[in-house]
Amino acid sequence: MHNYFQLFTGNVYYTGLYGTLFRRNKEAAFSNYRLWESVGFVIAYAYSTHLCARMKLYVQLTMLVGGFLLYVSVEIHHLHKIRRQKEKEKLAAEQAKQNQLDKERQQQQELEETDDEKDDIDDEIIVTHL
Repeated sequence: MHNYFQLFTGNVYYTGLYGTLFRRNKEAAFSNYRLWESVGFVIAYAYSTHLCARMKLYVQLTMLVGGFLLYVSVEIHHLHKIRRQKEKEKLAAEQAKQNQLDKERQQQQELEETDDEKDDIDDEIIVTHL
């Protein structure tokens, strides 16, 4: 019973991790996950009769440490990716704000030019009162 609980909760965690990391290619990510899971079962089955229990524990410990280190590297890479994405969004927002300010300045200059033209026209008109 205890092994089934670990298998179930581990699968939920790993599927959640794959769903988070590969949002656009979920189907390919999950099939890749299942492929490597099956390869791991085959390798463990293949060496199970050739190694003693102590060597199997060393192999499992090595795989555990390696998996942990790779997991940490994936988390760090994912955090850097999120940080770069936020910086790009911030830069895009600043650029949009600058473009809006440039448009407003250009419209203001156009209004000033048209006001000057109206003043020139008003100066040429001579109004006489009767």
